[in-house]
Amino acid sequence: MADPSVERLASGEWSPERFRRHLAEAGAPLVARAGAGEVDVTFVDEPGADRTVALAVAIGERIGRNRVEEAFTAVPGTPFQVLTLRMRSDLRFSYVFTRRDATGEEEQVADPFNPAPRFAEYPEPRFSGSSVAALPDAVPLPWLAAAEAGPAPALESAVFASAVLGNERRVWVSPPPGDLPADGLLPFVIQLDGTPGHSAPSVRDALVRAGLVRPCAVVLVDALGAQRYTELLCDPAFSRMLVEELLPWLRERYPLSPDPSDAALAGESFGGLCAAWTALHHPAAFGNAILQSPSCGYHPDVKWGTGDLLRRAPVPTLMADFLAVERAPVRVFHDVGELEASLTHSRWLDGVLTGKGYDTRYVEFAGGHDYAWWRGLFADALRWCFPPAALGPRSADTAGRGPL
Repeated sequence: MADPSVERLASGEWSPERFRRHLAEAGAPLVARAGAGEVDVTFVDEPGADRTVALAVAIGERIGRNRVEEAFTAVPGTPFQVLTLRMRSDLRFSYVFTRRDATGEEEQVADPFNPAPRFAEYPEPRFSGSSVAALPDAVPLPWLAAAEAGPAPALESAVFASAVLGNERRVWVSPPPGDLPADGLLPFVIQLDGTPGHSAPSVRDALVRAGLVRPCAVVLVDALGAQRYTELLCDPAFSRMLVEELLPWLRERYPLSPDPSDAALAGESFGGLCAAWTALHHPAAFGNAILQSPSCGYHPDVKWGTGDLLRRAPVPTLMADFLAVERAPVRVFHDVGELEASLTHSRWLDGVLTGKGYDTRYVEFAGGHDYAWWRGLFADALRWCFPPAALGPRSADTAGRGPL
């Protein structure tokens, strides 16, 4: 059922301007309770001369935006088009509208009544520039909200050249706010698929100012376009670059701790796969791995086509490697969406890690393969890796298997 305000608009009781004011006051999309654990969500677009033809959300089998089958309908006599869906009340998700012009060309745009938030631009177009909806019972992400409202973090940029890989890439280093620790050495996290607009430094700043993590540096490592699909897939050369070249290069320039328990490697999707695989094989370099929706079903012989589904599938590389060796001195933070295709593989990996006795935190969130969750849960990951010294590494605040 459409929101009552849409009925008022359609009947002429409300003018378009009155309806726009309501959208600004209530927030878009419009949400109404519909029973236990469900809500009716009404999406509204004002496409001008174009026509709104579809909603696409970051939930579903496809990584990126999945097109919803239900169609928008025009509100007669007004410039608006609407779509109402019944949804779980605990979802958080990125979404866009698809508009079609008179020539048939289509374009995906953010919701004009719910613009894309800060930190919404990513190297991957299939994620970038989306609006975000947080339904009434979604787990709150307060440290993301604090980061979005906070000042821009300190950021230093440099070009890093790798002899191992034979290439160059941009690296951004963000020191924490405030003074250095007493010993003058900082714990740090290296974030793969980094960009200068990544949310990680701002989330870190909010946590440091609140006293919830030790002051730590954030290093953002650029992905080189299509090369990420080689470098991040359990590639020994890329891992060697991180350990043998990037870490010494960073320590020559910044006061970073030499203790592996003070070093974390973080990534989303393929980046999460790389973070786990690199930490497993180089625990003397990285004592913590942050995996956000990791692509842990990866195996080089599986291409995910129908033909492969008819064959006996090999054990994914990451699980096979963790099973093949003794437990490494690595702590693992691991989150995944309940509604993404990689959930089964993430549960498999968690079973392997817990069975081997790893110190791990595993979180399933109400959503898909989506930065809308990763950006906020990164705060939980930092609190897991670098709690204040007074609490110790396994405090009551950071132990367990759910969100903090």
